[in-house]
Order: sequence, then structure tokens, then C-alpha cells
Amino acid sequence: MFRCSENCRPYVDPMTQLNKKTVIWRGLKMRCPKCDGAPLFRAYLKPVKECSSCGENWEKIRADDGPAWATMLVVLHVLAPLFHFVTFKSGVSMLTSTLILCGAGLALCLALLPRMKGLFIALIWKTGAPTS
Repeated sequence: MFRCSENCRPYVDPMTQLNKKTVIWRGLKMRCPKCDGAPLFRAYLKPVKECSSCGENWEKIRADDGPAWATMLVVLHVLAPLFHFVTFKSGVSMLTSTLILCGAGLALCLALLPRMKGLFIALIWKTGAPTS
């Protein structure tokens, strides 16, 4: 018969202990939402098949169009005040303002898209939402 000492505790699944804030932060960092021990992506937007640290399988989770939608939502809200300033307040030429806005939009999209995909993968994993 197994006897437990005073320090013996029952097993608790780590997924149930993680709160959404922790999972969201790990997704935004593009790290494994379960253990934070390994990268979530092997290329720019290509997720790993499984975590090299904890072994969690990421192959079945698909984020589809959610990350692109969220990226555009954030980028356009950031660009709107910049557009107003560059167009009406700065006095620069149309070519310069177009280059500034296109460059800022492109840089923001490229920087945010993998983070948004990590966020969506983490939230889908945490909530158990169905994917396509």
C-alpha cells in the first residue's frame, strides 16, 4: 500500500493552473503557451508540430484568418492618427507622406502578424475552441 508523506500533493494538470493572461502573454511572445520553454514557430508563420520542451501537439490547431483580421484591426487604428498628422499637420509632400504611411503599415503588419498568430493559437488551445 502506498503511503503519502506530509509533503505529498495530488497531481494537478498544468493546463488547468494556467490563467488566460499567462497563456495570452506566452502566445504574444511566440512561445509555447503550455510551458513557455520552446518557440511556437519554426518559420515566420509556420508553427512547430510539437513543443520540443513539453511535447504538446500544435499540428491540430489552426488559426485561419483570425490573426490577419486582428493585425489589420490594430495596424489601422495605429495608422489613423499617423495619417491625420502626416496629411494635415506635417506639411510634407504627397509622395513623402505616402512612403511614410506605407512603410509604417508594412512594418507594423510584419511585426504583429506572427504575434497575433501566436495569440490565437494560445487562446484556441486554452479554451478548446474548435478549428477548421
